[in-house]
Amino acid sequence: MKHYVLISVMLLMSVASFGRKHVNETATVVADTIYYAADQTSVSDANQAAYYRLLLTQFNGNNKENVFTDYYMDGTLKAEGGYSFIDLANDKNSVFNGKVTTYYVNGKEKMHGKYENGKRQGYFTLQMRDGSVAVIAYQNGNSKFDYFIVTNPDGTQQKRPISDIKSLLQ
Repeated sequence: MKHYVLISVMLLMSVASFGRKHVNETATVVADTIYYAADQTSVSDANQAAYYRLLLTQFNGNNKENVFTDYYMDGTLKAEGGYSFIDLANDKNSVFNGKVTTYYVNGKEKMHGKYENGKRQGYFTLQMRDGSVAVIAYQNGNSKFDYFIVTNPDGTQQKRPISDIKSLLQ
C-alpha cells in the first residue's frame, strides 16, 4: 500500500512541477545583490562569486511573502522560493520557508519541496540527470524513512538507502 501511495504522490508532484513558478514577475526587489562563493560564503564582488541572490517581496492577496531568486553567474536561474532569514555572510545559515525549487546549470529543474522554519517537510522530488525521479519523504528536516524511491525513465522503480541521496544531490 505504501508503494502505491508513494507512486501516486510522485506522479502528482511531477505533473505539478511543469509550469510551476514560485516567484512572480511582479515581485519587488528589496535588497542589493548578494554574491556567494561556491562554498556558500559571501564575497564582495561578482568576479569571486559562483552565484548571486536577489531578495524580493511579493504579495499573495493580502499576505506579503519574502522570496529569493538565485542565479548562476551567467544569469541562469539556480534556485527560487521563500525564506524567513538570509545570512548575508554564510548562506548555509539561511532559513528557507515555503516552497523552494533548485535548478541545474542547464536550467532544468533539480529538486523541489517545502521548508518549514528551515527544515525540509513533506515530499521532495529530485529530477536526476539520467531522467529518473527520486522521491524523499521528510519530517522535521529528517528523512522519514531509511530509504527513498527512484522511478527510472522506463517506469521501473527501486528502493535505495537514504545514505545514497547525498551523492545524488552533488
